[in-house]
Amino acid sequence: MTNALEKVKSVWEYILTIFFPDTCAGCKKKDTLLCEFCIQSTRHPERDLPKDIYAACDYRDPQIKRALLFLKYYKKRRLGEILGQILSERLMEEISDIRMYTLGAPIVVIPVPLSKKRSKERGYNQAEDIAIGFINTIRTENSPSRPLFEIQNGIIIKDKDTKPQAKITNRNQRLSNVRNCFKINPKNNFSLKGRTIIVIDDITTTGSTITEVMKVLIEAGAKKVVGFAVAH
Repeated sequence: MTNALEKVKSVWEYILTIFFPDTCAGCKKKDTLLCEFCIQSTRHPERDLPKDIYAACDYRDPQIKRALLFLKYYKKRRLGEILGQILSERLMEEISDIRMYTLGAPIVVIPVPLSKKRSKERGYNQAEDIAIGFINTIRTENSPSRPLFEIQNGIIIKDKDTKPQAKITNRNQRLSNVRNCFKINPKNNFSLKGRTIIVIDDITTTGSTITEVMKVLIEAGAKKVVGFAVAH
């Protein structure tokens, strides 16, 4: 059954490449998903963000909005690597600031998880793709035996299938929609005590989703937790 589903997914992805070939999400240049000119022209966020949450781009920029749309709904997963690169380059100062909390240990990178239902429907987590692009962009000046980051996917789970935040316009409803929907995975054996953590998501508007994940990690013993998002 699993092999059959994988074959269906492969056929579907092939069909998508025919009808939606690689073109820049900004200027429609061929054979690239987001060209260098469009990357450099995107604005930094101009609106205030909650404490300890940072974003690389302004979501009102059409090229960023389309890039995130293609990543989430059109299986353009290589955009995750590109957006992760933008995230790391634009938030380099913030990364340097939180390194003082690590005491030489790698910074733990945690993508915001999807619910089981959403994960099954989509087949992948776009926040994880962004996180992988993020950590692959930065190379520590130390030896490979002391990497700057380590990604952890199974620590946090989303045990409630909530309404997509993008469909909720009221701020208070956004906050209540994700309240208490994340928890530490009962199967987790990774110690968070004293660790420094970056939580990564694609979009933050009110900061409610990332804040909920951050709260759970701090309650579990993390020393310092910040949130990074591609767009705000």
